[in-house]
Order: sequence, then structure tokens, then C-alpha cells
Amino acid sequence: MSPYRERYRNELDELKMDAERLVELVGTAVAKSVDALRNYDVEKARQVIRDDQIVNDLNLRVEKRCMQLLALQQPMAKDLRLIVTTLKIGIDLERIGDLAVDIARIVVHSRNKVHIKSLKNIPRMAEISGEMLAQANKAFKENDANLARETTKWDYEVDALYQKVRDILLKMIAGNPDIIEDATPLLLVNKHLERIADHICNICESIIYMVEAKREHLN
Repeated sequence: MSPYRERYRNELDELKMDAERLVELVGTAVAKSVDALRNYDVEKARQVIRDDQIVNDLNLRVEKRCMQLLALQQPMAKDLRLIVTTLKIGIDLERIGDLAVDIARIVVHSRNKVHIKSLKNIPRMAEISGEMLAQANKAFKENDANLARETTKWDYEVDALYQKVRDILLKMIAGNPDIIEDATPLLLVNKHLERIADHICNICESIIYMVEAKREHLN
């Protein structure tokens, strides 16, 4: 292999490793934000907000790598799909990170008015999202389209939990309008977690395109 070609392959490998690291960072942000909510840990919530800059910086580096490879290397076929997929995944990961930050901000601004003890389904949604992200990352690492497809099946459980939590909260508000200030932040968290799962499904669709060069709508 020529030095030029070897450098090109190394750049693709580094791009993929950066993308994998980005998935891990975002997964950590989601887990920490919901844990902060569950335990009313304001300092942990603030850490999620602070660490979002690390996510943004890495995402920007991934984007720049992609643009440089597209502009300077003119990749074809499978390499081109890897770069395009990485760009698309970066967009979804940035949005997931932003949703994690929004959850953390709810904790910071709630002044201990958010009560989650009786809403065990919210942490469960976050747990499923974490498992989905981990599986999606594995599918990306191993170029495994079938694993990406399997990952999206978790979205059905997230949707069911979302509807259950929403119905419980709305019923609580209807029965006691005085708790609306407590319940509204949880309605937002519930929606954010449902959207996170949707973004993970988008990531899985992008992985399938990368591996098999075909579009599938899985969400």
C-alpha cells in the first residue's frame, strides 16, 4: 500500500473512532441527566451541561474530518457511504446531547420541585435508550446492519412507556391542578426521552445505508 493510500485509510479509521467516542459521550450524558433528575443531584446536572462543550467540540472535529475527506480524497462507494453516514449520525448525536442538556437544566431550575420517585418508567426509558445507543455503536463498529435493525425494536417499548407516563401525569394534573408546576417538567423529560429513542432509530437507519447502500424507514 502506498504511503498516500495508507494515510487515507488511517484518516478513515480515525474518523470512525471519533464517531464511536461521540456515541459513548452522548450516552453518558443521557444517563447522567436522568440520574441527576432521579436523585435531584444538581451538581451532576451541571456537569452534564458543562460536558456538552466536549461533545460539541468532538462533533465539530468529526464534521471537519468528513468535509476534508470529501473535498480532498473524493471517496467512492463504501468509503463515501461511511463519511456521509458519519455526518448524519453526528447530527442525530448532537440533538441527543442537546436533549440530555435540556433534562439537566430542568433539574437545575426545578428547585427540588420535580418528584420522580413514583415514576419509575422515566429511568427505564433512559436505560433503554442507553442500551439502544450501545447496540447502535456496536453495529457501527462492526458494520452490522442486522444489529442496527434489531436495535430499533426497542423503540416500541420506549413509545409504550412514553404514553404510559404521559397518561399518568395528565391524570394527576386533572385530579389536582395544583401539581401542574411539578408535573410539567416531567412531561418535558418524558417527551425528550421519546425523541432520543427516535434519533437512535435514525442512526440505525444511517448504519444500514452505510453497510447495504439502501434506505430503510425503521422508526
